Amino acid sequence: MTASARKTRRSKTEPSSARADANERWEQITRVATDLFRRKGFSSTSMQDISDAVGLLKGSLYYYIDSKEDLLFEILRDLHKDGERIIAQVEFDSGDPLHQLRTYLKRAAVFGALNADRLGIFLRDFHYVPAERQSEIISERRMYQKTVVALVTEAKELGLTNPNLDVSLAATLISGAVAGVHEWLHPDGPRPLDQAAEDIAEILTNSVRVPVELTAKPAAKKGRPRAKVSSRARRAPA
Repeated sequence: MTASARKTRRSKTEPSSARADANERWEQITRVATDLFRRKGFSSTSMQDISDAVGLLKGSLYYYIDSKEDLLFEILRDLHKDGERIIAQVEFDSGDPLHQLRTYLKRAAVFGALNADRLGIFLRDFHYVPAERQSEIISERRMYQKTVVALVTEAKELGLTNPNLDVSLAATLISGAVAGVHEWLHPDGPRPLDQAAEDIAEILTNSVRVPVELTAKPAAKKGRPRAKVSSRARRAPA
């Protein structure tokens, strides 16, 4: 039985106070495990390490999870469930897809900075998740790419991008760029996180926006008016 299944069973049979305590303990377990996986790596972290850090007997830890791999799966699935909430806020077919893209990318950048630990674990240790359970997380992660594809496609159809834009390539580049911000964008960095995320979103959105043509003629330079020279003066001998 998976951790989520066990939690579901408890929620139906335990008093509300017991459920609250169990949920609080579960949050503590995932928080502690996330920190250990980030610092030591999944393979170097033992169930004993986790139980010691949480303050539980090792046997009691199995009341909440079946295995270390089970815990890793729950942490990564929760990560992507949280990410889905950002996608849920996107207004597709809004008529202003580039605004929606920019807003989505800003939120995604902030999310990446605030969840750097879990994202780092995903990139480094995802292969430890049992193969039969990887597909669930992979399908959820593909939603990020599909969101960018949908918005860029709509923008192209509305003439807001270069008509020859390769949507798939553009979406891959944009998704890859925002997916990597957790490696260098930090909440306590030199610039306010919200401002930095805004700039990231602006740069990435402008990468597909059709350029504005500068058709206005340059203004004449201001200066002293030239004195008119008569034709007679121009013909005068030196």
